[in-house]
Amino acid sequence: MVGISCLKSLLCRVQEKEIEFDVMTAIHLPVSERVLDKLADILFAADEILDMLHVEETVFDARTVAVERAAQTVYNQVNELMKTMSD
Repeated sequence: MVGISCLKSLLCRVQEKEIEFDVMTAIHLPVSERVLDKLADILFAADEILDMLHVEETVFDARTVAVERAAQTVYNQVNELMKTMSD
């Protein structure tokens, strides 16, 4: 299952993320922090998409499989980029 292993994913850091994004505070943050924040949004959204697809009612036709692969690819790429940026 996606997002359950904090050893492989930075999603565990994103779970407690605030919904509100304060532009006035954010402008004073380093660019890398702002980029990581937006990447966290993408990572969280990709995880939500994968969760939506992994319910019993989902019929895995060609379109659904393509969406799943794309979302998993985005998740993996963003996760790796976040790891690189946070090291």
